[in-house]
Amino acid sequence: MTSAAGGWDAAWGAALDALELEADEVERMLRHRDVLETAPLTPVTFTPPDGLGPLPLALADRARRLVQRQLDLSRELTIAMAGNRQQARLVGRLHREAVDDVPVFVDNRT
Repeated sequence: MTSAAGGWDAAWGAALDALELEADEVERMLRHRDVLETAPLTPVTFTPPDGLGPLPLALADRARRLVQRQLDLSRELTIAMAGNRQQARLVGRLHREAVDDVPVFVDNRT
């Protein structure tokens, strides 16, 4: 293996490491989403390195597993967001009903 090929593999390995860290963060947020409402969020964003070139064959299985993991997380996030929207609509409806249906009593014994 040449030094350039080793650098190429290392660059791809580092890129996949960064993507896995991002997936780890998303999983953490999904597991602890009720706690995160009060905790500050530090967004993790992946930026692919310039000039990375094609994926080395030796890393193809790892990359496939990572793509599947990201698809699974995307599905979980979609479900979580739909649940949040449903809860927000329910809270909004309950709040409107509570405000609109407040009984008013008038004391006319004067």
